[in-house]
Amino acid sequence: MPPVLRFLMVAAALVLAWSIPARAEIVLSDAAGRTVRLAGPAHRIATNESLILISLALVDADPVARIAGWAAPQRIDRGMYETYRRRFPAIDAIPAVGAVLPGKTSVEAILSVKPDLFVVSIWEAGWNETAATLEAAGVPVLFLDGPVNDGKGPAETTAFSVELLAKAVGREEKGRAYGDFVRARYKRITDRTAALSPVSVLVDAHAGATCCSTPGSGNRMTEALRLAGGKSIGADVPGYDGRLSPEFVLGADPSVYIATGGPHLAAQGGLVLGGGIDRASAERSFDGILGEGMRDALTAVRSGRAHAVSHQLSISVVNILVFECFAKWLHPDVFSDVDPAATLAEINDRFLAVPLEGTFWIDHETE
Repeated sequence: MPPVLRFLMVAAALVLAWSIPARAEIVLSDAAGRTVRLAGPAHRIATNESLILISLALVDADPVARIAGWAAPQRIDRGMYETYRRRFPAIDAIPAVGAVLPGKTSVEAILSVKPDLFVVSIWEAGWNETAATLEAAGVPVLFLDGPVNDGKGPAETTAFSVELLAKAVGREEKGRAYGDFVRARYKRITDRTAALSPVSVLVDAHAGATCCSTPGSGNRMTEALRLAGGKSIGADVPGYDGRLSPEFVLGADPSVYIATGGPHLAAQGGLVLGGGIDRASAERSFDGILGEGMRDALTAVRSGRAHAVSHQLSISVVNILVFECFAKWLHPDVFSDVDPAATLAEINDRFLAVPLEGTFWIDHETE
């Protein structure tokens, strides 16, 4: 081959190589303190928590396309699911694989959807063994929740989770923007609550015919109430949650009553609010549960300081909405400038691929 021709062929090959963008490796530090390496942005995510849908929707225009398989899709508020389905019909084709807890997870089921990343959103030490098995099979594992976040509070753990996932899917700037937004929104409340006297509050979780299941000392909602200027009467209940007797609740007679609920409680006659639920229906539901048991004997209920909020929102990455509600309900005069509805509108406008629509919090109106 003539030297000139050989030179031209080599030069052409170099130009072609330079013109093809490299798929840069992504190196992440996750919530379990592990270093996770991805060959490039994840496109087929399997996860132990279907609520990752909201996290992806904050940073990706098509969050459904990235989910190869998920656990417990029934955990998604049905009205919210239907909203996503109208925009992304492919959501119905996402297979249910694995489980929320490691002990019920099938590694074979996860591998069957050929993921390029497995994401753990709900931490439990037992996931370490599952992670080792998946990684041995060539599937990286990313913990959005874990020991690294212990004691950091809801603002930082929420921001960390979204920012980490955003990096994993190649949407780092969008993740950082939401993280900054959440930190700023939390800070404008916590900067003021530090100087306030805590207000006693009962959280009646998954409110139904009987009262009261409540978050315990190991529940992040209990910490969120403290940061919002409250003191849960269930704060000393050991573990994640527990029950309070009617006698204890009546004796404590908290200044504020907050119920949590969702569409999943409709069949039980419980508190129904959330995606696709109109305000009138939510209010009827709330009035119904306040008339059950001893709730209407509480000073908080009689004096117009009874409120309700979506439980799903409280455990999702848009928990800032619930935190703002807590602050306003606990210290209405101090936080008259805080408007959760305006915050929701901004999240819908700036971040979410599919807007949150429905009734996610309400107040009990006394006559």
